[in-house]
Formats: sequence, structure tokens, C-alpha cells
Amino acid sequence: MKHLKLILLFSITVLTQSCINNDIINDRVDEKFSFNNSIDELTISQTYQYTTKYTDNVGEVQTPQITWSSSAPTIISVSNTGLLTSLSAGQATIRATVNSLEGGILSIEDVVTATTAIVDNSGPKEKNGTIKTTSSYTLRGNFVLKEIPNTNDLELTVDASYIASSNLPGLYLYFTNNPNTINGAKEIGKVAVFNGAHTYIIKDTGINDFSHLLYWCKPFSVKVGEGEIK
Repeated sequence: MKHLKLILLFSITVLTQSCINNDIINDRVDEKFSFNNSIDELTISQTYQYTTKYTDNVGEVQTPQITWSSSAPTIISVSNTGLLTSLSAGQATIRATVNSLEGGILSIEDVVTATTAIVDNSGPKEKNGTIKTTSSYTLRGNFVLKEIPNTNDLELTVDASYIASSNLPGLYLYFTNNPNTINGAKEIGKVAVFNGAHTYIIKDTGINDFSHLLYWCKPFSVKVGEGEIK
């Protein structure tokens, strides 16, 4: 009887201190095509190189052929590699198009103004987003992701609005392009802060490498929450 009591106590402890697997995970996501480095303005006589990112229906990065075009090539031209050249004052819509791996067509556009003003498009980039729960556990807050100048590192700052359930000792944070799975994700680390502002430094990672934060319960391999990086 004493042995049975110990087993029951251990089972209750595991259930109360770990995430409970009550979700079915489907790792399919929508294909996504986006600019990594959109701009608003470009100084006349200057050039600017676009880069893009395409992820397939499981979040894997692919490199399909891109077709580039400009709505006003006498104002801003674009080469077949995405290199802009600002030629005269005005505005142009730059479009990039790829053939979807699922058989469709994906297009993205960026409206750029050619100007005589001096425009600096080379500074550190910054993105942000909102953390939300996808489970029965409390998880919410806002974050900012910044490039650290002169490095290939990032600073992830979660603000004071953040709160997470303290019943999540097996909670880990990841970067991912598929918020339904940790396959192909980059582990940032075990979550140690459950309330208030805190910061992570992520080494050797580009700001455009991943599209989401993913909060994942390791003991039961369950998604707890996510935040799209915008």
C-alpha cells in the first residue's frame, strides 16, 4: 500500500508540474513569400539590393526563381536579381513573383519613392510582435527583436506586459518558420522568467531567418504559445 501511495504521489506531481498533452499537432502551414528588407525611399542615382524569403508548406526555406518588375522603370528600375536603381524623382511599385510549390503564384509588392534627399537604408533592423497562448495556460506579452550593430547577433526583449503560467517548468522558447513544430527550429533556451520584462541574446542569427517565436513544452512535446515576428 505504501508503494502504491508513492506511485500516485509521483503521478500527481508530474501532471501538476508539466504541460498536459491535449492537442493534436498538424505541422502544415501556409506558404509564405516576403521581402526581408522593404524600404520606403531611395536616393536618386543610388542602388539597393532586395532580398526575399520563401517558406514552403512545412516552413522550410526554399529558393524558387523570382520574377521582378517595376511599375515605373524610368523612375526606379529593378534587375532580374532584385537590384533597384533610382533614376528620377517619383514613385514606383516593385513586384516580386514566384511559382508556388503547390502550383499557385505568390506575389509581393513594395512602394518606393525616388527622392533627392539623402536616405540611409543601411542601419540595424528592428521587428516586433505579440506573444499569445495557444493552450489552456496563461501566456501573453509583447516583444521587440533587434539587430545588434556590427555583429550577427540579435537582442530579443520581452516587455513588462509579459506573463506566463508558473505551472510550465518544461517550457522552452524557439525561433521557427513553422509554429506547429520544433522540427527545423532554433532553440533559444529554457524559459526561466514567468512575469515581467526580460531579454535574450541570440548568437549567429539573422533578423529575417525566422518568422515566429514558439513556446513549447518539452516534457510532453506540446505547443503552448507563439508570436509572429513582424
